[in-house]
Amino acid sequence: MHLNPSHVVDRLQRVVRDRITPQLHQPLSDVTVSAWRVDGDGEPVPAAHAIGLDPARYEPLTPGETWGPAWGTTWLRVEGRVPATDRPVELVLDLGWFDHSVGGHCEGLVFRPDGVPVKALHPRNGWVRLTGPGAAPDVLADDGSFTLFVEAAANPLLLGLPPFVETSLGEKPGPGEPEPYCLVSAQLCAFDDEIFGLISDLEATGDLLPHLDQAEPRYWQVLRAVEKALDAVDVAQARAALVEVLAKPAHASAHRMTAVGHAHIDSAWLWPLRETRRKVARTLSNVLTLMETDHDLVYAMSSAQQYAWVQEDHPELFERVRARIAEGRIVPVGGMWVESDAVMPSGESLVRQISLGKRYFEEAFGHESQLVWLPDSFGYSGAWPQIARRAGYRWFLTQKISWNDTTTFPHHTFSWEGLDGTRILTHFPPADTYAAEVTAAELKHAVSNFRDKAISSQSLLLFGYGDGGGGPNRQMLARAHRFADLEGAASVQLGTPETFFSEVEAELGDEAPVWSGELYLELHRGTLTSQIAMKQGNRRAEALLRTVEYLAAERAVRQGVAYPYEDLEQLWKTVLLHQFHDILPGSSISWVHREARETYAGLDDSLRSLVAGEGPAGEEAAGRIVNFAVVRDQPTVVPVGSEPGRGVVLDNGLLRVCIAPDGTVAELTELTTGRSLLIPGQSFGALQLFRDQPARWDAWDLDRHVIRNAGNRTPMDGAVTVAVGERDVVVTRVHGSSRFTTTYAMPTGEARLDITVDVDWQEDEHLLKLSLPVAVRSLKARFEAQYGAIERPTHENTAADEAQFEVCSHRWVHVSEPGFGVGVANDSTYGCDVRRIQGGTDIRPTLLRAPRFPDPDTDHGRHTFRFAVVAGDETQTRCTADDLNAPTLAAVPDVEPLVSLELKHGAAVIDWIKLADDRSGDVVVRLHETLGGRAGAHIVPHFETDATVETDLLERPFVAEKDLPAALHEGRITLGPYQIATLRLVRPSAREQ
Repeated sequence: MHLNPSHVVDRLQRVVRDRITPQLHQPLSDVTVSAWRVDGDGEPVPAAHAIGLDPARYEPLTPGETWGPAWGTTWLRVEGRVPATDRPVELVLDLGWFDHSVGGHCEGLVFRPDGVPVKALHPRNGWVRLTGPGAAPDVLADDGSFTLFVEAAANPLLLGLPPFVETSLGEKPGPGEPEPYCLVSAQLCAFDDEIFGLISDLEATGDLLPHLDQAEPRYWQVLRAVEKALDAVDVAQARAALVEVLAKPAHASAHRMTAVGHAHIDSAWLWPLRETRRKVARTLSNVLTLMETDHDLVYAMSSAQQYAWVQEDHPELFERVRARIAEGRIVPVGGMWVESDAVMPSGESLVRQISLGKRYFEEAFGHESQLVWLPDSFGYSGAWPQIARRAGYRWFLTQKISWNDTTTFPHHTFSWEGLDGTRILTHFPPADTYAAEVTAAELKHAVSNFRDKAISSQSLLLFGYGDGGGGPNRQMLARAHRFADLEGAASVQLGTPETFFSEVEAELGDEAPVWSGELYLELHRGTLTSQIAMKQGNRRAEALLRTVEYLAAERAVRQGVAYPYEDLEQLWKTVLLHQFHDILPGSSISWVHREARETYAGLDDSLRSLVAGEGPAGEEAAGRIVNFAVVRDQPTVVPVGSEPGRGVVLDNGLLRVCIAPDGTVAELTELTTGRSLLIPGQSFGALQLFRDQPARWDAWDLDRHVIRNAGNRTPMDGAVTVAVGERDVVVTRVHGSSRFTTTYAMPTGEARLDITVDVDWQEDEHLLKLSLPVAVRSLKARFEAQYGAIERPTHENTAADEAQFEVCSHRWVHVSEPGFGVGVANDSTYGCDVRRIQGGTDIRPTLLRAPRFPDPDTDHGRHTFRFAVVAGDETQTRCTADDLNAPTLAAVPDVEPLVSLELKHGAAVIDWIKLADDRSGDVVVRLHETLGGRAGAHIVPHFETDATVETDLLERPFVAEKDLPAALHEGRITLGPYQIATLRLVRPSAREQ
């Protein structure tokens, strides 16, 4: 016997595709389809409305006819009669699928006439079972007739082939645009279980072949069995030929993979928020259908917001989900409101993501997740381990770091150590995807890729169509069962994430390798800047929430004013939703960001209304709450002077600045030391324009060549004017259709220069930075992060150092030499680079980008940015950032602080003050150490209390652990580096407010 392996494999692929698969569904009869295109703008309507229409409103739709328009909703009425047959019967619909992007184009959800969802339709799952095991209940009449309705969504394919092509379909097209989809077929078919089994057998063995060693007998045994199956004269004989090779068990040392059904559903991305509500319902209906016939399937789903949408939109479907959760078949994971961006939200935002998410899971399902689930966020702050552990988590999961463009992360299972030293067991599924299809190639890659074989023999496999939803299908499950115990493959077992992590925890003991610091993603660096209105809206909402919750708590405690629990919760949920990892990062279509801009404007109004005019008459005036103290909005700014031949001068006795006639900063001197901050030959305060044309992922990626290659700079050679005001200097530059205005001013009493940049941005595929080179030689820079600071190199000694050419900074960055430092505070930017240059360090916040995909109009329009350059230490820089970010309110009462922090040593701040979530009326205070050292302090409440109790981040009694110390010790607060402490101040007369 002479076997030709390539011939057998080619034959196998052809036979399965062209000979066997067409026999899987054998047509029995056509069905009648009629269509109603939703009136007006085509926005979704309740199922009851569409189903309740006069049938005459539905017009015939036959195969070959189009439906749409893009983003529109078309309801299909499908009628037929199931003929007598002993095989399962399925309704099979092809709505015009492309062989691409399961969740990225048209989809449908099938309803019964009573409005109950039955099952979803997508390109790899276009059937509804009407008879046989797993048949949809209550569909057929006694005579076999049925009527079903399909809510068909004409979502356009935006990320096609080639990808990243500019499109106008990020918004609805105007009237008269062509309908993008064509009904291909609608039939009743007999489903052949044996054919399906044969296809699955051949797929398993055929997929396995390329990953077997031709020097081993196993390869030739499988190859010969496949050939015999292809030579067989009937299905039974073909399957029999494969029985022996499929029965050979996996090696005892085979890598074990826990396979978890999954459908990473982006809460918005290449579709608007309203479409995600439907995607979640479609995906869950498919999962529930699969669970009727596969009793081993376990499905993990995150995001309390997505469950809440289903609860609101489809209560019957939600109750079925609840039942499966009670059985342990559907596992709520993550415990967050959404899978948020994991670097830009403030520390308090991450706490609220968790507290609101976990509370929802507990109230809806009686379940608390112990696993942070963020498979697709664009990097992970070093604050996460402490935040997670202090919120009751034990484990952390992502896979996104596998996308690195420069270095390869050294572990898949490890202990991640945060900025404060807290550790959390972390796993990256080595298949490098959250949307596996359970193929032999994926299993082989996972095993060979797994970097911790010396200490662990198992990993997770997340399978199911993702991003746009879809989830697992029956083909994936068939492969999973065949790979459960098969020689030559990893051992695949369907199970829960919790089971996997518990086993790994026991397996590793104390041997887990440790990674210390942030998980920096060497990719998608542009998301720190794209759609700057998202960043500004989020930052301002966070700052307003801090002020409003404090004032509301103060009024509740001192005046008995009702605390607006419900209003604040809804506002928080809106902010948290918009921190989703494709909204806040600016990587969604224009529709998403247009709506988000409107939402942020509404949030601002709503938050301000909660504290408007509530104080005693005559006691309120405009002001801000800075570090929980009232600051009247009457800043004192030094007047502008001039010196012959040197231009205009700003001098407050601590700092001196000269602006030259050409608008450049000619002098910047710290007067107590006489030290110049300028580097000879460098232009301080220059706006730098770069061509920004990434190789791929336009809104996501900022490529290194954009800001590293001098030839990529676009000269700003338009007219420059300098206007000297009484207390500021205004420099205006024009470049093409864009206009740039830089205003310099100096407050009294601080070594601080305020810089305001107003931009009318009309560029395409360009990037704007503000260059602030200072004469400080620093090998490292410190960047504010949640509850602390991240230290990063300013040099490029290693590939990993160089890869951090654009990083995240919250409200400030600081560089220093012994005894002297300079900080830059901002009010709304996140992306920046800080790098060594000859003579010092260049600090360059990134202001704007203008990518063309997925929103070709990104950031066009007017924007304002505020910066402050501080000659001082890190604490002074942080205080300046507090001041710069504090929102001004039209009316703020003269209130005494509700709580004070008396420091005994070190550095710490109160970060947040609010009333307790349990509505007890107790006051909750969150604080943290700020410099990475140790601090001692006392909390002094300025109201009557019975006790001070330390809690976790969810306001439950805190239980210290070996690496998770308590802060409260007999009334004294002791904080380690960057340690967070949450204190409940128990009020004796507390009542529900």
